[in-house]
Amino acid sequence: MKNYILTLLLVFTTALSAQDQIVWNQVGVVANDGYASDLAKTIDDFYGSIEMPEGASVSLTAVYHHGLGHEPTHYLNYAGTVDGLVALRQLRGGPEYDAYVNNFSKYGKTISSVHGRTFMRFNADDSDDPISQVWEWRVEDQAAFVKAFNELVETFKPDGYMSLGGMFGGISTEGESHYVYVTHNDYKAMLEWGPKTPKELAAFEKFIKTVDAFSEFKGTYSAWTVNTY
Repeated sequence: MKNYILTLLLVFTTALSAQDQIVWNQVGVVANDGYASDLAKTIDDFYGSIEMPEGASVSLTAVYHHGLGHEPTHYLNYAGTVDGLVALRQLRGGPEYDAYVNNFSKYGKTISSVHGRTFMRFNADDSDDPISQVWEWRVEDQAAFVKAFNELVETFKPDGYMSLGGMFGGISTEGESHYVYVTHNDYKAMLEWGPKTPKELAAFEKFIKTVDAFSEFKGTYSAWTVNTY
């Protein structure tokens, strides 16, 4: 327990000195066949018409590649400060929201809803890049996982936005508990992302070998941002 607390304190102190952390709620959605554009328009009609609270944002992404057990076609991502997401949740109610939910159900359905928070963030100014990639694990030893990631980024410095975080509630599909999230400004950058030197490659291999002892890799997916509010 002592080592667990010390590790988290080290991570949070390092992270908070660089970037403020965020909380998030991710909703996995399956669009009915042939109705993806109608679903996107329905979401846009509602979230594009409300005044977004300070400290909150909403984005709709379309899944581009996936290797997970579940197959959502889209994700609705709510992210920001605790106060911002609480204020946004209060707007998700009333006649207008009920009408939105009714229209939403014509074109798709929700299959998962998970909330969590970031532990570490890098290059936050690049977080609005249009392409995102996510790797997910079911972790048995959070402190050891965070420690291994902290050692990785001592060698590997990401070009764009990258975050490490945990999932702490909601409905997940494969028992995922932790993730690494990165963004790219175009498809070429996504294909080129990763270790570029022998030293970085060795750091990645060490990370993978280390976390395999106390975690299970659940899969990866990439997505393209449709809209941000």
